[in-house]
Amino acid sequence: MTKRLSEKENYFSMSEFLESYYWAGKDDSLGSLLGSVTLWSDDGELFDQAIAEDWHAFFSDVSNEDHTMFESFQAVKQFVNEYLPDVAETTPLSRNLTYNIRMICEMTEAQRNQEPVWKNWVAAVNWITNPNVVPVNESPFLEKGQSLPNPDNKGFRKNQFPIAQVLPAPRPEIPMEDSPEMLTVEQSFQVQLAFMRHYYQVTSDSELGNYLQQYSKVDGSNIRYEKWCRKFSERAEIERKASSLTVLVMAKDYYEIFFSDNALHAQSLRKLSYEIWKTVYLPHSQRVQTEVWQNWLTAVHQVME
Repeated sequence: MTKRLSEKENYFSMSEFLESYYWAGKDDSLGSLLGSVTLWSDDGELFDQAIAEDWHAFFSDVSNEDHTMFESFQAVKQFVNEYLPDVAETTPLSRNLTYNIRMICEMTEAQRNQEPVWKNWVAAVNWITNPNVVPVNESPFLEKGQSLPNPDNKGFRKNQFPIAQVLPAPRPEIPMEDSPEMLTVEQSFQVQLAFMRHYYQVTSDSELGNYLQQYSKVDGSNIRYEKWCRKFSERAEIERKASSLTVLVMAKDYYEIFFSDNALHAQSLRKLSYEIWKTVYLPHSQRVQTEVWQNWLTAVHQVME
């Protein structure tokens, strides 16, 4: 019989799954998030109601019924896309974990059964659904004066799910190739706006329309433009310019934060965010054949004319 998880079982499994990687790597991004993920009140309600509401949206988006093992993992994918996005500001361990989760969701059953991250997920689910396990309704972080578990205890914390024995594999480096178009910071921001306007014309998505209306000014009054300028200065390559490919990678991070692939955003924006994420990781010979890249080049040429 196929095991199915309720919304709360799915959540507790995710909590233990993420914590197992925190304890393995003492990762700052995971540690900051888990303080909110694992703290429960005496009446069984999560203290952070924003996370509780988001989780309900992610769980329900996959299915309104109890989830299979794989469906429950798809809800986790939406959660990490929102709270541990694959962007430069997220710590490497968390980024690697998010990347691996996203890729596993695209694999066949035979492929994912070989993946250590998937195996750890299955173990977390089995641990939570074991009738002898009692959920801990408070943060299990170490208290002052306590130390990490003794390595002789085979990776177990007392009465807790085991520490992850295998860290998520490093995500691949984004394949970069020379791009003939070199953009100034203002041009780069205009390119991503032109790119977004194309998709607004195609989808008429109100969320994207509101964003374009609110954040299209290319001056100091636009907080998003100021943040873009700071990021551009870190990526600029030659004479304070960056290639169109480098700017697309910047745009990938931008979309991962503002329009991440989860149920909090319109389906058209989720799909666009996903397609950009997938495109930047492709070898450049494959990337240039994608719709995302073709539309991106169109936006570049519009701005540079």
